[in-house]
Amino acid sequence: MLQRMSQDSESPQLQVPNSEAASSRTAIHILNVDQIVKSPFQPRLVFDQAALEDLGTSIQTIGLGQPILVRPLPNGLFELIGGERRWRASKLIGNMTIEAMVKPMSDDLAMLLALTDNDQEDLTDYEKARSYYCLLKNGEDSSMRALARRLGTNHSVISRLLQLTQLPESIRTILDGHPALITANYAKDFKDLSTINEDLVVNVVEKMASTGLPQEAALKLIRREVDSLSRPEAKQAKKSAVDGIGTLRILGDRVEVKCAKGIDATKLAQEFLTFLHSLDKAQILEADESPSGQ
Repeated sequence: MLQRMSQDSESPQLQVPNSEAASSRTAIHILNVDQIVKSPFQPRLVFDQAALEDLGTSIQTIGLGQPILVRPLPNGLFELIGGERRWRASKLIGNMTIEAMVKPMSDDLAMLLALTDNDQEDLTDYEKARSYYCLLKNGEDSSMRALARRLGTNHSVISRLLQLTQLPESIRTILDGHPALITANYAKDFKDLSTINEDLVVNVVEKMASTGLPQEAALKLIRREVDSLSRPEAKQAKKSAVDGIGTLRILGDRVEVKCAKGIDATKLAQEFLTFLHSLDKAQILEADESPSGQ
């Protein structure tokens, strides 16, 4: 799930236990790119292909700049801890080898180093939230305050980000492919609305992913639909189906028609419009004013 620590990064200052720092030895090696495997702690879910191509061009022109960070594995391979964008870009331009700092470390430290490695491109709130959740669940720090101290940040920041991990799985699945869709500032709003109508929220989040609908506009749309569906006339909607044609629903003073599979909506609308033109308005008003229409 993650990535690297740049020397000029503005990431939180990581506090490494003295015992582990003392027992770890760092050495720089030239490794075959195929000897390196992705880390399960990589937080970044999506890599921008155009940005990787630009980075590859930069590496060809001025070199790597800084070695990637890996740790040795028992099977002879090396797990990538920091610098996945540089590793991917190097492979993209056909480089067979890459300069790497090889550092033995625990899973806990690997998770922390990967999280604080921004690689000149910030993680999304959702990617950070996944990493924080993983650290709290599997790392040495069992509380938000302890983790915050170790990362050099405020525990309220971690608490706010973790709201994203509390979204329904159906929404988190969408975020796995589009991690920038929902930020921590709006996570609680989406979560609360999901408890009212999860299917509706999922549909709107999918629309965000496909059309670029902003979060604020998406929330307004969801609230408007929730309000509409909660009205008495919506709850008492009358529904009639015509086999093979479609379904007609009466919602207060509105009539909705949904086509059955295979029915041309344009042609059905034309037929319906022709039918409406053939109606006698006086007869409809009489029916509405009659005892049976009351």
